[in-house]
Amino acid sequence: MSEENILVCMRTPPRLMEDNRIGFCSECGSRIQYRPHAPAWRKVCMECALPHMMVDGAEIATTPQMLEDAIEYRRKKNLQ
Repeated sequence: MSEENILVCMRTPPRLMEDNRIGFCSECGSRIQYRPHAPAWRKVCMECALPHMMVDGAEIATTPQMLEDAIEYRRKKNLQ
């Protein structure tokens, strides 16, 4: 399995955040969504990412902006 960085993405629909970008999983071709400021890594859906995460020494990373977006999403969801 490749050691390159991958970005684990949610399948779509629904689009979780209005400004999410839509693309395709680089492994299975399903429609996925990701944040507009996400790193320019290879994008895969969560199902295709699982085997990559099972490799010994695999790391999962995010960016500070992606964490802030997730917190804001949860805050808005709890207000509804």
